[in-house]
Amino acid sequence: MNKLSIGLIGYGIWGNKILQELLCLNAEVHVLELEKGYKNEALKNGATTFETNIDSFKRKDLDGLIIASSTSSHLALLKAFANNNIPIFIEKPLTNKGADLHTIQALKLSNVFVMHIWKYHPGVQLLAKLASDGTIGNVKGAKSIRANWTSPRKDTDSLWNLAIHDLSICELILGAIPEKKQAIGERHDGSLRGVTALLGDTPNYHFEVSNRYPDKQREIRVFGSEGVAVLKDEKVDYVDVYLGSHLSEPFEIKTKRIHFDKTPPLRLELQVFVNYLHGGVAPPTDLEEGIRLIQHLVQIENLLET
Repeated sequence: MNKLSIGLIGYGIWGNKILQELLCLNAEVHVLELEKGYKNEALKNGATTFETNIDSFKRKDLDGLIIASSTSSHLALLKAFANNNIPIFIEKPLTNKGADLHTIQALKLSNVFVMHIWKYHPGVQLLAKLASDGTIGNVKGAKSIRANWTSPRKDTDSLWNLAIHDLSICELILGAIPEKKQAIGERHDGSLRGVTALLGDTPNYHFEVSNRYPDKQREIRVFGSEGVAVLKDEKVDYVDVYLGSHLSEPFEIKTKRIHFDKTPPLRLELQVFVNYLHGGVAPPTDLEEGIRLIQHLVQIENLLET
C-alpha cells in the first residue's frame, strides 16, 4: 500500500506515542504543536515536518488527521478543519463542555471518529464476549475502577478525563449505558477529583474514577449468575474467569485464564484508522458515539449537582 500522509495535532506524552505507532504503521507524519520546545524532539523521533502555524499546516496535502491536543482545543480545531474534507480521528473526550455539543452538531461533520481506546482493547472485547456467550451465566452487572495520582491534563476534571473511558467500556460490555442512579463526587478547590457512580439495576454498572489514589488502578469486573470475569489492569494479556453461583461453597471455585492478543490498543485503533484511509471499513467509534458519551457524562455531572 502507498505510504499515507497523516497530520498529528498535539505533541506531548501521548502525541509522541501516537507518532511512534503511526511510524510502525508506515505512515508519514506531519506534526502541528502550538507550544514551543517540541520541534527538535518530534523531528528526531521521526516526524516528517513540524509546524507551529495552523494556517500553513492546513495547506498540507494530508490523507487524514489525528487531533491529540488538549481537550479544550478540540472544538476550535474541528471548526478550523470542518471544510478540509479529510477524515479526522480525535482524542477523547470530544469536548470538555456539554454546551459545545450543539456547536459540534451544527458543523455537520462527516468522516470524524473519536479515539475511545478501550473499545479497541482486546481484553475489554473479550469481557464483552464472555458477557454475551453465557460463559458466566446471566450478566448481573459490571464494575470498573480507574484511579491514579493527579493528571497532566489540567483543562478537564477527573470525571471528564477518566469516566469517558468507563462509559465506553460499559457500552461495549452491556450493549448500552443504563440510567444514571446515584453519583457522589470528591471536590478539591471546586474541581472534581473523584467520582463514584451507579448506573442501572439489572444489569447495572458501577464505576469509580479518581486522581487521588497514590497507587494506579485499572480493573474491570463482569458479574454473572454463574461466574465473574476479571481484567486485572490494562497491561495484562489475560482475563481470569471464576466460575460458581451464589450458592457455591468457598472451596468449589473453579478458575480459568483466557489469554488475548497482546497488541497495544493504541496501535489497534490507529491500524483501524489507517486501514480506513486506505479504503477499508470505517472505525466503529464515530462522531455520533462521541456525542452520545458526552451526553451521558453531562447527565452524571448534573446528578452530582442535585
